[in-house]
Amino acid sequence: MTDGFSSSIMSIALAAPGDGHAAVALGALAVDSLLTAPGAVPPALAEAIDAYGGQVPLPYGQGRCLIARIGDTVAGMVYVTPPIRWIEDHPPAQRAGLVRSLVEIELLAVAESHRGRGIATALLATAEETARDAGSHLAFAKVRIGAFGTMRWYRKRGYTIAAQAEPVVFRTRSGFESCDDGSDGYQLAVKALQPGVVLRRRLERGSSMLVAERDV
Repeated sequence: MTDGFSSSIMSIALAAPGDGHAAVALGALAVDSLLTAPGAVPPALAEAIDAYGGQVPLPYGQGRCLIARIGDTVAGMVYVTPPIRWIEDHPPAQRAGLVRSLVEIELLAVAESHRGRGIATALLATAEETARDAGSHLAFAKVRIGAFGTMRWYRKRGYTIAAQAEPVVFRTRSGFESCDDGSDGYQLAVKALQPGVVLRRRLERGSSMLVAERDV
């Protein structure tokens, strides 16, 4: 997806070996910008991208780094991963089967000189399409509490903002699962990826939850 750019001007593809420095430099912008991600960018990410390109081996599954280029210039990046901490909260026998349940948008950044041109939207849409094709149920990003501009940005792109500590419930092959923001100063922006599935807020026993269910 190019979102207003001709394919001869902008392209989005997996990072190539050697793109590690540029990708991590942009990722550092994401940590301090409106499109935030918790914590610092791990230095090992640059080394992994240089070694493996955009498909980074992880303890469970793999991370994927997509690069937006305008000509030869790296203009933006998105890095998505299975939610490792959430997976590790489950028994070892279940972990491999949960890898594709969720995809976390860990980093999303555009160089300052190229912002306002739809590049972040195009990167996000491409990452979603890749995750959808892989069978992922939901995509989510962690948004800093009070970052209302970021929340509006995600809402315009079909995401639902979970309330603080509000669980998100969805079905996997092994039954229903849930995740939440971890009470670490962030809220979840969540989007159902599979056709015909929507997120609806339900109230049960005085508590609300977001439930991914078939749209009937």
